[in-house]
Amino acid sequence: MQRNTIFFDLTEALLSASARRVQYYGIARTVIEAGKEIAALAEDVRFVVFSFGNRAFYEVTWQKTPEGAIIFDFPNDVGQRWQRTYYGGSGLLSGIARLLSIPVSKRNRSAWERRAKNLARVKISDGVFISAARPKLIVDMISTLECDGSNTAVVPLLHDFMPLHRGATKRFRRFDRNFLHDNRFVIERSKLVLTNSEFTLEELGRFAGTGMLPKPGPVVAIPLVHHCPDGVEAQEIDLPSEPYLLTVGLNLGRKNIEVVLEALLRMKKRGLHVPPLVVAGALRKRLQNYVDQPSLQPIRDRIVFAKNPNQTDLVRLYTHALALVIPSRIEGWGLPAGEALWCGTPAICSTAPVFREVCGDLGLYFDPDDPDTLASLADRLAQDANYRGILRQQIAEAKPHLRTWRTVANDILSAVRSIVP
Repeated sequence: MQRNTIFFDLTEALLSASARRVQYYGIARTVIEAGKEIAALAEDVRFVVFSFGNRAFYEVTWQKTPEGAIIFDFPNDVGQRWQRTYYGGSGLLSGIARLLSIPVSKRNRSAWERRAKNLARVKISDGVFISAARPKLIVDMISTLECDGSNTAVVPLLHDFMPLHRGATKRFRRFDRNFLHDNRFVIERSKLVLTNSEFTLEELGRFAGTGMLPKPGPVVAIPLVHHCPDGVEAQEIDLPSEPYLLTVGLNLGRKNIEVVLEALLRMKKRGLHVPPLVVAGALRKRLQNYVDQPSLQPIRDRIVFAKNPNQTDLVRLYTHALALVIPSRIEGWGLPAGEALWCGTPAICSTAPVFREVCGDLGLYFDPDDPDTLASLADRLAQDANYRGILRQQIAEAKPHLRTWRTVANDILSAVRSIVP
């Protein structure tokens, strides 16, 4: 029996590559790395991106370098802007939104014509369509497939349900309601649902059990990776001259960098040595203003921003850190924790459930509201070389069992082909 054609969606990678480096945005990172490995494993898979202005799919070709690396032929700076046109059951709001989106669609079409006119339009009439994009983007893609009369089996990879935790509170904002509508739309129309962790699978079951989300069909967890590939770029930054703690992609709020700063402040007040804290990722003005407040002045000189380091420098930052600190209150997976382990570096994680799945016994844990425990863990790592050595040895011995992007790609293909041959 002939296999169904598989189409793998690269839209998130295209959008992110046009705006910033992808390594700090977990969804785009997942899309591009899994896509590369799927290309290497299954040359019959076709790769597509979605044009929001043209409401159509376009094929992306790829090349293999002499070293075996996969390079997708993305156009540069396509500049596509997404605008919401779906508001759940509100036909009036959706209709108004479609009218308001006309100028944006026109600009998107113009940008596409300038930058992406060499991509060939593709009609997806059957087969399997896999997308790890944000649900709000998948809504538009599914709507286009339905308008075209497609019989394609849709397979989304869902990353988290964080906004739904506010569903019973007054903080269930417009964003959260839209997120809920998007996920309902996608789940109801999916042949198979993939999740990025066992934790996210359990969350889906829990929210479906309460009636907040529809009951899905088959669901398969595809735990993400520890793998942190070496970069090919030249080094661009200097590492701190003394042992340092590292955070990657942190911000205020759910990412909870506040507890890390408070832990350093308490170390300072106790008279302990405060290691530098390297904050790697996008440079956010709100976070900069926060660390400049008077209460943090005693440790301000220990905070170092590393704006968007390239992959080569990111691996260097992981490898030479005392530890990665990841204090999030909730995550769907938590790529930095796994990547730190891959690079041989301890990960100090909050007790958010998924980090046990990512790090297991290799992780060090603290309550996300307990800066004192975090301070004690950081101080022991900084001062006890023997302890550091034992941890690094345990991580090194476990490396053969850590998950790679090749493993993820294999698992995606196996799951899809078990349901849709």
